[in-house]
Amino acid sequence: MFDFYGIRDGANQVYFVDTAGKSLTYTVHFNFSDYFNQDTIKYKGNNADGLKQILVQKYLAYARNSGLQAYYQWRRTGVPAFSTGGGTGNGGKIPMRFQYPTNEGTSNATNLSAALQGQFGGQDDINASMWLIK
Repeated sequence: MFDFYGIRDGANQVYFVDTAGKSLTYTVHFNFSDYFNQDTIKYKGNNADGLKQILVQKYLAYARNSGLQAYYQWRRTGVPAFSTGGGTGNGGKIPMRFQYPTNEGTSNATNLSAALQGQFGGQDDINASMWLIK
C-alpha cells in the first residue's frame, strides 16, 4: 500500500485541489519505524488479536485501489469494525449485499422469486447475509 501511494520515509508531498480549482501542496512527514512500532500496529502474535491486525492491514491495503475488494473483505470478516452512526440511510447498518436490479423482476421474475425465496426468505433485503458468508 505504501508503494502504491508513493509513501516513503521522510518528507512526502501531498497534492490537493480546493473547491476553487487552486492547487495546494502539503508536506507530510512519515517514518516507517515510528508507524510500525505503535502499540496498535505492532504485531501481537499468532492469536486472535494478531489475526485482527492482519485483516485491518489487508483492508487498508485494498482501500481505494482494489475496486470493491475492501468491502468484500469487510463483509466476509467483519474487520475492521466501523462506527456508522445514523447517516448511512440504512438504520446505521452497512449493507451486506446488493439488491437485484429492478429489471430482473420483469425480465426474469420466476427465477428472481426462486432465488429470493431460496436465499433470503423471499425478501430482497440488503442486510441479509448471502449463503457464501453464512
